[in-house]
Amino acid sequence: MKIAILTNEYPPHIYGGAGVHVEHLVRKLAALAGRQHQINVLCFGDQQEKTDNITVQGVNPDFPFAAQDPRHVKMFEALLRNLVMAGVLAGADIVHCHTWYTHLAGCLLQQMLGIPLVLTTHSLEPQRPWKAEQLGSGYQAVTWLERTAYQNADGVIAVSQAIRQDVHDIYDVPLAKIRVKNPGNL
Repeated sequence: MKIAILTNEYPPHIYGGAGVHVEHLVRKLAALAGRQHQINVLCFGDQQEKTDNITVQGVNPDFPFAAQDPRHVKMFEALLRNLVMAGVLAGADIVHCHTWYTHLAGCLLQQMLGIPLVLTTHSLEPQRPWKAEQLGSGYQAVTWLERTAYQNADGVIAVSQAIRQDVHDIYDVPLAKIRVKNPGNL
C-alpha cells in the first residue's frame, strides 16, 4: 500500500505533540507487513530523505504574499504549501492528514485521486479561540477548512474519547467514523 502522510511538523522541525505523533506513526506504518508499505511524507520545511520504504519531501515554496492583514500571511503560506502537496503527490492509496495545516491538500487529493482521506485529531480550532488573535479573520477561514475536512473524511482518529466526542459534537461527524487511537498501538 502507498500511504501519503501530510503534516506541518516532521523531524527535525517538531514543536508540538502532533509532530511527535507523526514521527512515530510513520515509523510504525513503515515497519508493518514486513516493510511492504511505501510511506510518502509531505511536510512543511526543507527535508529531503529517502530510506527503503519512507520518502520525506519538505514543501517550502518561496512566494511573498501580500495581505490586507499581516496575520493572514501564515494562513496563505500554509494554503500554498497545500496546493504544492496536491500537485506533487501521485500514486497514493490513502492520504492521512494532521491538523488544519494540511487539510486542504488532503481534501483535494481525496477528490483528484479518488482515495480515502483519514485525519488524526489532537485538538479542534473552535476550542482554540486565542488563534483568532494570531490569524485575525483568517481564523474563520481555517475553522471552515477544518470543518470541511472533517465532514468529508472517510475516517478520523482521535487521541482521546473526549476529542472523539468533540469531533462529533462540533462538526457532526458520525461516531462510527471516529476511532480513538490506542497509545501503545499506533
